[in-house]
Amino acid sequence: MARVSGFCAFGVRGAAAAGVLFASANALASPYASDWMSYSAGTGASATYLDPASAVGSPTRFTGVQFGFPSVVSPFSPPFDPGDIVSIGRGGHLTLAFDHDVRDRADNPFGIDFNIFGNWFYTDSNGVANGKFGAHGGIVEVSKDGSDWRTVSVLATSGFATLGYSDLTSPYDTVPGNVPTDFTKAADPSFNPIGKTFAEIVAGYSGSGGGTGIDIASTGLDFIRFVRISNPEGNTGNINIDGIAAIPTPVTASLFVIASIIAPRRRRA
Repeated sequence: MARVSGFCAFGVRGAAAAGVLFASANALASPYASDWMSYSAGTGASATYLDPASAVGSPTRFTGVQFGFPSVVSPFSPPFDPGDIVSIGRGGHLTLAFDHDVRDRADNPFGIDFNIFGNWFYTDSNGVANGKFGAHGGIVEVSKDGSDWRTVSVLATSGFATLGYSDLTSPYDTVPGNVPTDFTKAADPSFNPIGKTFAEIVAGYSGSGGGTGIDIASTGLDFIRFVRISNPEGNTGNINIDGIAAIPTPVTASLFVIASIIAPRRRRA
């Protein structure tokens, strides 16, 4: 394997250390969903967005290329390319899986254990956020084994619109930024973006990529591996999901960073 040949440059000690790191990093290969387990489009799901693999891997930072309207992903400019999101119509659901245990940790920032990202966004008037569009709710359930499901009290689209970069001068920039936000960082739930300018929203996110923060404490589970998002019958619109991201512990965060440097990472198509 290519990984083994790469160890030679480290020598025996380096190989041993790298072997330990890979063993750990392999169990923590990605903070994002590693696979989708089941998907039902439901009624009214958009025919353009029926690929559940679109919710696997990192959420989107730059969108519109396929449609010929490139744009950064920002709280005013959501992801909309076919490979960016998957649509869940009424009565439908999407089940995603992490490749490691996502633990309930009260010492996580704001108690949040993972984030959910979609394509809801803030409407604006003269550059000031004045509302939220595309936030149609969505039931969130979590499970250790994909069999015993527990419902959390937070709706899937009730959180913050996605921000791909923290150095943007405009929410509609047509080239990527240089400073990616952190999708594995929880935004402060007390921050209210409505009535704020784009610059004020970026500052309020404080380096986070946004998303809906989920705390699994209320479920009684000490860890989860599966997340199911459902759109109830009778709902007013589709739920469009871009991805999920676990909030890592400090040690886990270091492993994610190191593993991303020395080992191949799965990327979204």
